[in-house]
Amino acid sequence: MAEPGPSPAPASRPGPAPSGGTATATEPLLRVERLVKHFPLTKGVLRKRRAGQVHAVDDVSFTLSAGETLGLVGESGCGKSTVSKLLMALEKPTAGHVFYKGEDVTALRGKDLRRLRRNMQIIFQDPYSSLNPRMTVGDIVAEPWDIHPDVVAPKDRVRRTKELLERVGLNPNFANRYPHQFSGGQRQRIGIARALALHPEILICDEPVSALDVSVQAQVVNLLEQVQDEFRLAYIFIAHDLSVVRHISDRVAVMYLGSIVEIGTEDDIYDKCAHPYTQALLSAVPVIDPRARTHKKRIMLVGDVPSPTDPPSGCRFRTRCWKAQDLCAAEAPALVDRGQGHPVACHFAEVVQVVAPVQPPAPLDSPD
Repeated sequence: MAEPGPSPAPASRPGPAPSGGTATATEPLLRVERLVKHFPLTKGVLRKRRAGQVHAVDDVSFTLSAGETLGLVGESGCGKSTVSKLLMALEKPTAGHVFYKGEDVTALRGKDLRRLRRNMQIIFQDPYSSLNPRMTVGDIVAEPWDIHPDVVAPKDRVRRTKELLERVGLNPNFANRYPHQFSGGQRQRIGIARALALHPEILICDEPVSALDVSVQAQVVNLLEQVQDEFRLAYIFIAHDLSVVRHISDRVAVMYLGSIVEIGTEDDIYDKCAHPYTQALLSAVPVIDPRARTHKKRIMLVGDVPSPTDPPSGCRFRTRCWKAQDLCAAEAPALVDRGQGHPVACHFAEVVQVVAPVQPPAPLDSPD
């Protein structure tokens, strides 16, 4: 089934203003402080014994302002999705705190946690398994209103459901269909409509386009940008495709083995990257312009990513880094600005332009 384009006429904004505190000029919408998540490992069948732990997330800190998009990138297994679960309180952190408008999310329980989740919604990676196959699309979109009945009155739910489906580019008459009758891109649009049902302030997009075809990815990303402007949303956009992240993000945080190694604006990361891992990631991004391709410096990393059950001492990237010295094994580098203009977790951080800018060709002389 062909992918429809987004609806040209925006629907009315669903739901009242979200409850909770109010972000100020000094307090960001979301503040993450030294977040840690370790998963215990056990062995034995009859008698379980502790056999170490997985260092999924270690000392992650960042902020998110209203209306901003923070891209979170890194290799598979670096802890990106675990961070998203910690932000939504789907996992309990081993240490650290998550503050939403100054309120500690990690301390919330029961109805207070439900109130938080009304303001923070998540779009999952797999559009095939994130929708209940036994529910119609209309019931899927309206289900959040069963948990928060004050958002939309029962008599208005059918109308509001159709408005949301139309807003994400789907035919509102499809509300009685089931998920298996839609393509992957259409299912992801349904997931977006469901996330918008409670009028949240933050959307956590956990690799929302990685399971889609390239042509469909662009349509979904464009839709996310449109609804962000319309509903004044803040995004945490998790992905491993650096091209997609650059298109949608205001700031970008690069993760490696559970930790953020570099964070800055889109220009900082893509044009003035200073961490060797970021430079290696960018060097692997395909370049369309053949003139730029000749200036591209390909960085090949040696060795595999270390096991998160036994991460290296000091800098976690040192086992694959061509700049590694004794200091890197003895001391973990702090995520600070060392003169590059943005925070970098590297003792020997140095700005390197992975792809040199290409000057446009000079115009031909016009004939006399």
